[in-house]
Amino acid sequence: MHGEEKSLTRLRRQIDDIDDQIHDLLMQRTEVAGKIGALKGAAAGHMRPGREATVLRRLIARHRGDLPRALIVRIWREIFSANTALQGPLAVAVYAPEGTFGYRNLARDHFGWRTPMTAFRSAAQVLEAVSDGKASVGVLPVPHGDETEPWWRNLARDRDEVPRIIARLPFAVLDAPRGDGPEALAIGLAAPEPTEHDRSYLAIETGDVISRSQLKEILTAAGLDALDIQACDDGGRSLHLVEVEGFMAADDNRLGQLLELSEGRLARAWAIGGFAVPLSLDEMAGGTGGGAER
Repeated sequence: MHGEEKSLTRLRRQIDDIDDQIHDLLMQRTEVAGKIGALKGAAAGHMRPGREATVLRRLIARHRGDLPRALIVRIWREIFSANTALQGPLAVAVYAPEGTFGYRNLARDHFGWRTPMTAFRSAAQVLEAVSDGKASVGVLPVPHGDETEPWWRNLARDRDEVPRIIARLPFAVLDAPRGDGPEALAIGLAAPEPTEHDRSYLAIETGDVISRSQLKEILTAAGLDALDIQACDDGGRSLHLVEVEGFMAADDNRLGQLLELSEGRLARAWAIGGFAVPLSLDEMAGGTGGGAER
């Protein structure tokens, strides 16, 4: 028994040493992040969802041992949010109709427990909070089906203060199988940035009535792989939301090609943001699959 106690004492001291090393590295990481913020300056955008996604993909790919990958994601999400808040304001506006908690829980998991969050009953209020600078990011439902007044139609604008889609939540499954909980898109005024595995959203205004198959043909001709197409009427103009494979910046040349190839059937096209594809169930389980579970 005496020998066992000695072994336990030695192992506990080893744990204490490891804890000190982890703590030292966290403090060091925060110091380096602060230097990055100082170099970028106050005018630069301090939210980097693409960078965060790249870091998490790398960590999950290299992870070994019994510690759950979901815990790695949760720890680093807290680290990201804490360091982002040190570089500039971080506040979240969340779509939360009365009696619902799904999107608030999703936002809390992604942006951390210390991040200020305000719940709004309507998507329009979330959009307004982000546009006015009252919130740095908004959390809204992933568009599904042909809604009568979908929130995404408000992104089909040219003004600087119009938010763009910057992330998809959750980035990884933490507690339940994907599909059991809500999914959301994060919007913000920061420009989306590419990672190695992205999807983008286009808002397209059509001049004439056009079918989904015709629109997909034009998109394909422009080199765009359309994964989903939705439509709505916005005050007399016909709008389509198109999810495409890959990254598209606001000034992507393919937007002009779309209009040229349409021969007048498309009036305008906007790249309204995108997201790093979330980690798949296979990746979170330690497999090698690279696709997103939808």
